Amino acid sequence: MRLFVAIDVSTEVRTVLLEHQRRISSVASSGNFSHRDNLHLTLAFLGELPPSDLPRITGIVDSLDIPPFPLVIDTLGRFARSGSDIWWAGVYRNPVLLTLQSLLDSRFQEAGFTLDNRPFAAHITLARQVRMPDAHAVRELLDPIKPIRMTVGRISVMESTRIEGKLTYIELHGHDLGR
Repeated sequence: MRLFVAIDVSTEVRTVLLEHQRRISSVASSGNFSHRDNLHLTLAFLGELPPSDLPRITGIVDSLDIPPFPLVIDTLGRFARSGSDIWWAGVYRNPVLLTLQSLLDSRFQEAGFTLDNRPFAAHITLARQVRMPDAHAVRELLDPIKPIRMTVGRISVMESTRIEGKLTYIELHGHDLGR
């Protein structure tokens, strides 16, 4: 099982993110655009693990005592890659989000899970393998966006799998914050 812990986004937030995704798509020469149901913010990527690890993972997630908190998506950006880029919607880094991610990271490591060593960059991936026609097209898209606000009230243990050839994220376990 390919597992990660994430914050899902509401239908309203998805709708706005898809508008930004369409803006990127209208300018890009090519790209692999995230399916609307797959839009999320990854807090911890656990990778390929046996199903027998799921109870330990859900136990760690359920042990978190974090209240619901506001989240603001306020930028578009890209991770520049050789030949093609990853485009994302950036999340304003608030203290509760950073605490949540840090707690997950430390508790998974203490439990013996191996996590990605890269620093946490709060974002929602909109597209991968994006090729832009020129630097001007990139600059046009990197203008500030109107902030998108939501309240995070739940985090989820997700499985990444393919169903009939389509990448699909399935919630295996959810933890309501503040409980």
